[in-house]
Amino acid sequence: MIAVNQLFIYPIKSMQGIALANAKCVDGGFEHDRILMLSEPDGTFITARRYPELLKVKTTIIDNQIEASLPTNESIAINFDEFSQSNEATEVWGNHFTSHIAPIKVNQFFSHFLQKDVQLRWIGKQLNRRTKRYPDVPVSFADGYPYLLLNQASFNYLERHCPEKLDIRQFRGNIVIDGALPFAEDGWKTIKIGEVIFDIVKPCTRCVLITFNVNSAKALHNNEPLTTLAHFRSDSEGDIDFGMNMITRNSGTVSIGDKIEILERQTAKNYLKNLPKKAQKDIQPCTITYKNQKIIGNNQQTILEQLEQQHIALPNSCRAGVCGRCLVVLEKGEVEALTSSAIKKNKQILA
Repeated sequence: MIAVNQLFIYPIKSMQGIALANAKCVDGGFEHDRILMLSEPDGTFITARRYPELLKVKTTIIDNQIEASLPTNESIAINFDEFSQSNEATEVWGNHFTSHIAPIKVNQFFSHFLQKDVQLRWIGKQLNRRTKRYPDVPVSFADGYPYLLLNQASFNYLERHCPEKLDIRQFRGNIVIDGALPFAEDGWKTIKIGEVIFDIVKPCTRCVLITFNVNSAKALHNNEPLTTLAHFRSDSEGDIDFGMNMITRNSGTVSIGDKIEILERQTAKNYLKNLPKKAQKDIQPCTITYKNQKIIGNNQQTILEQLEQQHIALPNSCRAGVCGRCLVVLEKGEVEALTSSAIKKNKQILA
């Protein structure tokens, strides 16, 4: 029998999750899931992609408050009644909406931890965020969809082929199911879990976030497990998928042990298989010029990595060639694309 094996929520985006026995489906996802998020003062979202130390911050729910605990054992209680009443401009992946800002003491707590000026934001009681593809579906601070389904058998398959030790929590799923064949979820379109009907809308395109150890927040070697996934879960556009994004048709409760009923199937997405590893090139120096700043780089690392090493800031987020925030214009020279989607039209490239 295919059934629910684990359930997770992540009250504060990019911080540690909470394992549950039962989860209530409400507007925007599971109750309390990604209802809080750190942002720049201008409302731009902040994640562990750039600040992996966030993965070490524990969250708990106590008397309808969220408590955040740092690795230093410092903690703070977050009371929703203390957030600003005004609607403040907020942005996640180019999606613009409004949210509420935490009181100064909370913002100072997280600013001190990250050593930069940040704000904690609450999505609010009435979710006003929507995405283009599903304008009628409320979304919290999740990247784009309310629910993420993971298949334990698919994870086990990946783990057997990956040289690094993995933890399924790296993939930050909401629902982990067991009892299915590896990647059987690729062919599901609509499923029922308990009393809730879910539509599977697309595979989840993965980024650098899954390369961090969930306990130490340190990056695994050789960009794993993205490197291994690229050999059998990479599509013609260069996207690397693992897990399935979902939306619901109704509210209700999902519990561990609930049976998965497959109501409708679909044709699974095609992936490139057994991609050969590229031979390592000899290290060669090169000159990288960005906004009149010139550095001596090499042909081993990405442009983004080399600029950052010289403390030159370039907008970025996913660090996997997916989001497009590091788009620059190649004025002179040649580059080799790590994915087919990294080179755009009009000499635009992803750094």
